[in-house]
Amino acid sequence: MNVLILQHGLKRLPLSALLRSTLLTLVFSFFTISNAVATELIKVSSDPWEPWVLGEEGGVASGGIAVDLSNELFRRLGLSTETKIYPYKRCINQMKSGERDLLLMVKRTPEREIYMLFSDVAATDPQLIYYSTDHYSEFSWKSWEDLKGYTIAGVRGFDYGGFHQAASDLNLNFELAANDTQNIKKLLSGRVDLILLSQSTANFYLKSNPEVAGKLIAAERIVTNAEFHFGISKSGNATLHLDNINKMLSEMKQDGSLYSILGQGVTP
Repeated sequence: MNVLILQHGLKRLPLSALLRSTLLTLVFSFFTISNAVATELIKVSSDPWEPWVLGEEGGVASGGIAVDLSNELFRRLGLSTETKIYPYKRCINQMKSGERDLLLMVKRTPEREIYMLFSDVAATDPQLIYYSTDHYSEFSWKSWEDLKGYTIAGVRGFDYGGFHQAASDLNLNFELAANDTQNIKKLLSGRVDLILLSQSTANFYLKSNPEVAGKLIAAERIVTNAEFHFGISKSGNATLHLDNINKMLSEMKQDGSLYSILGQGVTP
């Protein structure tokens, strides 16, 4: 039998055993490297936003439409995700610095294109003006001028399309809160007259608070039909996946899985 003599320790190791040991080491290393590539982590950020992103600031998202969509899309791409919740301003700063890779359900704007790439449209969601029947029997509007004299609330950092310019030009009474839930409570208590609210968020709130049914009503005219994308930090690690993200979004639309995930009145 062939043997390998090790001088320092006077051990004799069969050559075949050494080859087997070396081969096993190489195989283990191959699968370790392959597994590391297959489970590349995409660091995802969002602010808390029902029903899209559920959870508390500073923690890991516990669920939500956008989280489910992101998890399924990247699972199909062989990538893992970690979705953490931060204040929206910090999310934007993370995209600028590359601290995190991807921002969920973000609108595309020229300013954001400086530091983010954008996927194809993942979902659309009508944004409407809501009123409380405890304070108005009905409400309708046809032009921005019709909103004069009302106190209107929105969420800080959220883009409401042409409303922002109209509010500035017409000096509308427009105030901002940290989130939609605060604004809904202010509306129902009469502290504001009207609120800007996404249809999906209103539907989720009404489902979770059935006692409000019939009190939180949307005016018929749409403020804007928001188009949401995955925002990818140009300084992050997900830029190389943009083409595959778009291909997978298309596949998920074709097989119906994207529509199934969105649900709850959100129109993809």
